[in-house]
This record gives sequence, C-alpha cells and structure tokens, in this order.
Amino acid sequence: MDQVKDLLGQPAFVFKCINVIVGASMITGAVFQFLAHSFSNIIIGVYAALFGTTVIGLEFYTPPSNYQAILYRYAGFLYSFVGRGVFYILVGVLITGSMPLHYAFGTAVGVVGLAFIVLEFVDKFDLPPSMVPPDAIDSDVESRPVFRASQEQ
Repeated sequence: MDQVKDLLGQPAFVFKCINVIVGASMITGAVFQFLAHSFSNIIIGVYAALFGTTVIGLEFYTPPSNYQAILYRYAGFLYSFVGRGVFYILVGVLITGSMPLHYAFGTAVGVVGLAFIVLEFVDKFDLPPSMVPPDAIDSDVESRPVFRASQEQ
C-alpha cells in the first residue's frame, strides 16, 4: 500500500496515468464513432483513434531525436499544458456525438483538457517528462514552433 502512495505522490506518474486514460478514452470514443455508420463519424473516428494512439505513444515511447524534432516543430502544442489542454478539448468535442457514450467519453476528455489549461497558470507542477521539449531543438530559434518563436533565452 505504501508503494501505491509513493507512486501517486509523484506528479510525473499521475500525469502519465491521466494522459494514458485520456488516450484510451479517445480510442474508445473513436470506436463508438464507428457504430454510427455515417461517413463523417467514420472520419472523426479515424482521427480520434490516431490522436489517442499518438497520446499513448508519447507516454510510453521516446522517439529518436530526428522524429522528435519533427514532432516538436509541427505538433509543439503537445509540449505545453495549454496546448495539450486545447487539443484535448478539441478531440473531446469531436468525439461527442448523439449517443450517451459519446457524451461520456467526449466530456471526460474535455474536462481533462480544461484541467490542463488551468495547470498552465498554477506554478505548482512542472511539465511531466513526456511533455518536456527536447533541449537541442529548443535552443535553435528556427526549429521552434510558431507560438514560441519570439521568446528569447
């Protein structure tokens, strides 16, 4: 029991669990999108499954530096609380459909997104390891995402 308390006391582990649960909720919401049998729901389901797989993959797998540079350049929003929060809200709204299960998974993902946005303004927590930008990339001004391009070091 003490080991569980120790793990839950580590913010990095808690964030990893939350991100994995959100990714699984995205994938589950995508599966329920396929049940509606309309073209738009199938497209939304494919995107939600892709996004959920990406979120889970980033928690368990650290890509090589060249892929990390591409990911940071084109999906740099995944490396901040606000960016990830807005992303979660977007996907939550996308997977919210007409069935009660759509509402449940979409709302759960959206609420976590709101919580992540609030965490950006609370200085109590540092970024978890899966959300820390790569060091070599962050020092190069040209490789920064557009929303961080004007920041000086």
